[in-house]
Amino acid sequence: MTTLHATPYNLSATGFYFESIEDYTLKSECHFDCYGDLIEEFEIQFIAGDDAQLFNACDINQASLAIWFEQIEPLNDYEKVGLYFLLNAGYTLTQALDKVDEPSIAESNLIDTATDLFDEIYAHEIPENLRIYIDYKSFARDCESGGDLVEFEHNGTTYTCTNANGI
Repeated sequence: MTTLHATPYNLSATGFYFESIEDYTLKSECHFDCYGDLIEEFEIQFIAGDDAQLFNACDINQASLAIWFEQIEPLNDYEKVGLYFLLNAGYTLTQALDKVDEPSIAESNLIDTATDLFDEIYAHEIPENLRIYIDYKSFARDCESGGDLVEFEHNGTTYTCTNANGI
């Protein structure tokens, strides 16, 4: 469960914690400053949960808060990693949500992913006695340079997108 905080831009008011869009709506509709004026603008801050890095990448604010609770929080872990990748690849939040199932993500570093990819596609064509001469690091570097493979970190885990050019 994600805990967020709504911090008023009005310095004469205090903020409040919330864990759902319903909770936010209920509290924000009756949140007044010390002069009795309704508070209308809040900065939304991530307080606790597993998705702080994704929350920041999504650039969630008061206007996009419903998207966070209704479309992003329900995603499974694999989809959240894909969304994080797409946002860091330059897609807007709306575009990334439309493409969230398109990235092919491997939970591994660039060299290991490139090695597996090479072995899967080409190794059967290379005689066994010549396979020791394959330079997997160079292959990985070429794949990265060409934009085919992209290594990134999310929540302390290293991932590689294997279809970065195809998205």
